[in-house]
Amino acid sequence: MTGPITPPRGSYLSSYTPTFDSPESVSLREAVHRLHRMGGQRLVRDMSAIFVADVPLRIAAARVALAANDRPGVQHATHSLKSSCAQFGAATMQRLCTAAEQFAAQGALDRVPDLLDALDVEFRGVRSWIEREVDHT
Repeated sequence: MTGPITPPRGSYLSSYTPTFDSPESVSLREAVHRLHRMGGQRLVRDMSAIFVADVPLRIAAARVALAANDRPGVQHATHSLKSSCAQFGAATMQRLCTAAEQFAAQGALDRVPDLLDALDVEFRGVRSWIEREVDHT
């Protein structure tokens, strides 16, 4: 991973640092093993590839909706991403999505950009772990 993000001054995420190199990898490992039990290495590789390809698209969709001041669009994009993260064991990403979805529902769209930035950072760690570990399950 390239390091922590630097959110805008005054951001409530100003002290955010990625938590990926923590127990998060345990959740990811458990999710990968569950996929392996369900469908073997091919399923693990296929699902990993889908997750890695899909996350940036969903974050981008949330950003587009945010730029259009589209609260339901932000909610939908972050909810969909939250579900994917939960299935893949990316617990920190799931929590960030939950917060973004809740802020969008409350109309607090000004709180969402920092969460999307944090999602980008956290995803880099998750993607790096997937690239390192998936072939070794």
